[in-house]
Amino acid sequence: MKYLTYAFVFFFFGCGKDDETLPAVDNNLHGKWQLEATKISPGGIVEDWTLVSNGAIIEFRSNGSYSDTAKACGGSVNGIYSTDEGILSLRYVCNGNSMEANFRMNFSDDRLILANVGCIEECSYRYRKLE
Repeated sequence: MKYLTYAFVFFFFGCGKDDETLPAVDNNLHGKWQLEATKISPGGIVEDWTLVSNGAIIEFRSNGSYSDTAKACGGSVNGIYSTDEGILSLRYVCNGNSMEANFRMNFSDDRLILANVGCIEECSYRYRKLE
């Protein structure tokens, strides 16, 4: 009986899920998104979106992985993503180097708006959901 008590205590306290080790993801993000417009500033204020034809497609999966056809590394990119307080972090490997890109993320009129965290001027990308 003494060993059964220890086994129960070990099982009860040893089987918890450690939420801090799991990447946070935003469920609104799951699915495929296609780039439809950009706001890229050459140094001044940009008020209007510039439409993009045949924009890159990015797919966010529920397991925290993503793929992007933007050809950032000379081809499609596969990596992992996480979200935290409105910031989307994309991690991937490019030419053998670990890379990370961070974007302020918000949703407006069923569109995903990403803005580069490090941009001094406007650097925004608008995506529409495909599925």
